[in-house]
Amino acid sequence: MNTLRKIFVSITAVALLFLTSCLDDKDVNEFNGVMTPDFAATPYVVDFNEMPNSAGYIVKSFPGTIDPNQSYSANFRVNLSSPWQLDHDLTVTVSLDDDAANKFIAENPGFKLFPSSKHDLTTATVTIPAGEREAEVTVNFFTKGLSADDKFMMAISITDVSDPNIIVSGNFGTQYIKVGVYNLYHGNYALSGQWWYHGSNDFSGYVPTETMLLTTSSTGLVTQYSYAGWGNVEFEVSQTAETIDGHENAYYVTITKSDDPDQFKQLDNYDGPGSPGGVFNYCYRDDNGKWVFKIAYQYYTNLSWHIYQQL
Repeated sequence: MNTLRKIFVSITAVALLFLTSCLDDKDVNEFNGVMTPDFAATPYVVDFNEMPNSAGYIVKSFPGTIDPNQSYSANFRVNLSSPWQLDHDLTVTVSLDDDAANKFIAENPGFKLFPSSKHDLTTATVTIPAGEREAEVTVNFFTKGLSADDKFMMAISITDVSDPNIIVSGNFGTQYIKVGVYNLYHGNYALSGQWWYHGSNDFSGYVPTETMLLTTSSTGLVTQYSYAGWGNVEFEVSQTAETIDGHENAYYVTITKSDDPDQFKQLDNYDGPGSPGGVFNYCYRDDNGKWVFKIAYQYYTNLSWHIYQQL
């Protein structure tokens, strides 16, 4: 027990030494000969609440769309960092900061500036009410015409506060945002299909009734589910519209499995057991504008067909 107590006392002493060493003389009080932090001298600081990743930015991703009027909103929280709340309202001004974004882009090749025409923020003001710490800025994003292949960067900065005694954080007063766009096919799908082992045993009961097709590029997807090694099937959608199996404006799909390519083969005209017949490995929009993928392939000696219906 004494050993544990000594360890605790030692750790506490080191922590206090580190804390006091980080403070200026004006930020400590001498009480009975002991220097202690003076939190009354701690300034009120306004910053962005969401912490960036190790690369220095946060990520906001939105669906792709063909509707120019479709928007998707995201909230950004400003925060009052201090031991106490204020006894009065604080107005905070947040502005688009293309200069900061362009500096980030210059230091991080591969990014491009997120177009100002694709969001509605120039300058906005929000109020942190008395006795509270946070308020949110809402920005609307318009993704028509944007590509999932692009790495977009935008920045917003806290540019003003209504109380001259409040300072803006030097480290977190600017929020860097990587804006991502999913491709048009990304999303939740209802799944119907048949699994055949050596052409005889029906494994359709093991197929999940719902799954996701996840964006890998502007035209690429990967299956989310995994059963007996059947997951991670990659789709690449052609961008040439054709009439396929009676469906206008349909697109052929190439399917692969890069983690086991030698044992994988797509079956464009699979007519084996359980097959609904017709052409396979293409997609089209149904009467409700939802995507439908009709897929068939062989993996080792197993045959499979699926129809993915976007939800």
